[in-house]
Amino acid sequence: MYIPPQLRKREWRRFYAGCVFGAIAGYVLFVFINDQLHEHLEEENIQLASELNELEAKYESLLNEEKEADEEKNEILTIQEIVPTYTNAKTLHIDKLTQHQLSSMVKDQLQSLSGEDIENISDQSDLIIAIIENKQFVVEDFTYSLTVERLIISNQLQLHLSITIEN
Repeated sequence: MYIPPQLRKREWRRFYAGCVFGAIAGYVLFVFINDQLHEHLEEENIQLASELNELEAKYESLLNEEKEADEEKNEILTIQEIVPTYTNAKTLHIDKLTQHQLSSMVKDQLQSLSGEDIENISDQSDLIIAIIENKQFVVEDFTYSLTVERLIISNQLQLHLSITIEN
């Protein structure tokens, strides 16, 4: 068998063996560094994915809170209930039952206002006052007229009424 003259000398054999071992060591080092870098990128990818999921959950919760706030805002901007109070009921000695019946009659008159927008109702405040003051309420053979002393329009339509007895 023919052996080239470079391999016959010990220096060349060491050189070629060094190249082979260097290539093997370089390849092992490359695989190790690449594996470490890949592992680091995997950890970063997992961390970013979890942050993305958290941010998406926060975004969804904020959207839900905004929708609920809009619904609450719409509820706040409408008339929820009508609350009549009487300023001179004690001076006229009108009992609680009569006051309750008068209140229910006033609520029946203004029943269509509940659930309406506050802005629309505030534009029609004169009409509300006219409805109450032009109506005579009959309770137990007594006829009562009501005058509106104060009208407060918020989510509760508060009516401060003065009672006069008509005969």
